[in-house]
Amino acid sequence: MKRLFFTCVVALMCIVTTRAQYLQRSPQTWQLEAQGNKAPESKVLGVNQLYMGSYTTDALAEYGLGLPAYPDNATKVATLLPIDRVQSYSGSTIKAIRVGLCAPITHGAVFIYPVTSLNPLTLGNPIVNQTITQATSAGWNTIKLNQSVTLNTTGLKGLLLGYQYAQKNTQSAGAYTIDCYPISVVSEGLPLDDYVLNASLTGGNWQDIGLSAYGNLSIQAIVENQNFPEHQLQMADLSTHPFARITQGLNYRVALSNFGTATLDNYAIDVLVDGQRKTTITSPMTLQLDYTYYEGHCPLGGVTVGQHTLTLRVTAVNGKAVTGGAEVSTTFVAYGQTFARHKQLIELFTAQGAPFAARGEAVAQAMTQLRDDVEWVSIHNNYNGTDSYTFAKASSLADYVGCTAYPSAMFNRFDATFADNLMQDMAYQLPYAQQVATQFVDQFFEGNTTPALATVNIEPAYDDATRRLSIKVSGQLSSEFTNVYGSNMGLTVYVTEDSLVSRQLVEGSWNSNYVHRHVLRSMPTAYNGDYINVTGTSYSRTYQLTVGNNWNPQRMRVVALVHRRGSEGTMDKEVINCQGVPLTGGTVDTLPGDVTGDGQVDIADVNAVIDIMLGKAAPTGSADVTADGEVDIADVNALIDLMLGKQ
Repeated sequence: MKRLFFTCVVALMCIVTTRAQYLQRSPQTWQLEAQGNKAPESKVLGVNQLYMGSYTTDALAEYGLGLPAYPDNATKVATLLPIDRVQSYSGSTIKAIRVGLCAPITHGAVFIYPVTSLNPLTLGNPIVNQTITQATSAGWNTIKLNQSVTLNTTGLKGLLLGYQYAQKNTQSAGAYTIDCYPISVVSEGLPLDDYVLNASLTGGNWQDIGLSAYGNLSIQAIVENQNFPEHQLQMADLSTHPFARITQGLNYRVALSNFGTATLDNYAIDVLVDGQRKTTITSPMTLQLDYTYYEGHCPLGGVTVGQHTLTLRVTAVNGKAVTGGAEVSTTFVAYGQTFARHKQLIELFTAQGAPFAARGEAVAQAMTQLRDDVEWVSIHNNYNGTDSYTFAKASSLADYVGCTAYPSAMFNRFDATFADNLMQDMAYQLPYAQQVATQFVDQFFEGNTTPALATVNIEPAYDDATRRLSIKVSGQLSSEFTNVYGSNMGLTVYVTEDSLVSRQLVEGSWNSNYVHRHVLRSMPTAYNGDYINVTGTSYSRTYQLTVGNNWNPQRMRVVALVHRRGSEGTMDKEVINCQGVPLTGGTVDTLPGDVTGDGQVDIADVNAVIDIMLGKAAPTGSADVTADGEVDIADVNALIDLMLGKQ
């Protein structure tokens, strides 16, 4: 499942002008600049010809990208076209390659490499490798091949389609000139991975260094075949959230395309769960060669709790039944009732030596101002020197969750964009902190579908004389817990301290009186969480530690989270529920449905929910009895069911 509903992420990228600090890479790896006047070339297809690429329109970027800090006359950029994007062209003839540019290039060449392995990326001898002898310009440039090549995709994992250029670093009045930014990347077509080869930056290896975060590379091959069909409905990139509440159904998104020479506006696609048809999609949009996303909804009536397979299958084209039509599948987990979510979790990865750390804190702070149920933990690591607040488990945690940049963050360890990356860049310029925070709250908190099938109680006991701290963490587990999450579940406990004053690199200058927020001081559990035995319906663990002599207990909190315990490199680490309390305090869970907190579920709770619905009282997490993100009549009905013993 990749990149579901990524519109907000693309929008946010437009306001990022400085990237986070990457490990083993310099800041500002990618730079962008407004392009000069471009001369878009009209489509150049001949009879029986089609475009092959990540997208097939004439779209070009409004801003060019480049690597002016890494000049090299043989810089290569390329898009990886997976086999399912190119195998339909097998047997066709490659006639030309189009390169979309934001500025002219020199030392140019075009190439196509066969991909024989994806991990690691392994390439065969080039299928196409031709120098660009003509002058290039801003816009689309068509390079006709000296010799046509017949494409054979047998045994391949895909194709690497790209071009070579001379990366310049020329300057005028202290700024790089526009010809340092020739690369066009646009948000069209299916998101695909882009790779770069630059001796100054990547050595002799192809690397994905973040170009695809801006969109798809503007490059297309022109292929010819006498037997291209008029209509051939294809599907790709089926994605959905990993969890779906049975009563609410399942939202999904799929990319549809007509691989053919004519448009298609009459077709049918069955939507199935475990092979059983739930609904049918009937011609929702006209299809052409480019993939277009369709967002749909699948009812889940009759589906049981646990993992299931969602399948979309083409059943008719132009009014004619299709046997063995295109088919795509993905898995999801269905669930029923949940507990309320206690807190939303921000895990901010930062470093005293990261120049843009303050930007990440500004976004986190803005998110806590938008909601009063946020726990924030700042996890320090060494970068650009030794960090005063890091320790071994903090480093192991960074590796475990895939942190490679400072500042970056996780939100409930939830991959809202399905980009196979739990970490979000946090180096947004300060004027945009509120805007970014609003979008992140919407995506990662309000859009989080992970069901809270566990409660979390924290009971700290601190002895000021001995500075010994005992932390008891306990909670209830839903009867659906194992069916939904399996047995590999973890409990992580953080001890944090707020308002620590010490040095911090801020925008390139050291500030010796910087105030560090919510700093992780201790982690009594394993960095990937202590294993929880989920054979019963409750759990309880107690931890002992000594509070450091220079730590201030009055500024400390204990944060505990129950989460999936996936292995390093996987995304299955979602936070099931989270709680946080002052070191000198504690929490005891309210009974599900106990909106008033008086230990009972009765008519007073119903009245409390109605008051919230009418705006007479402030919303609380416990009022969302159905845990669907809204306080409405459904919560009143759920309370009544609880009072009558129906739940």
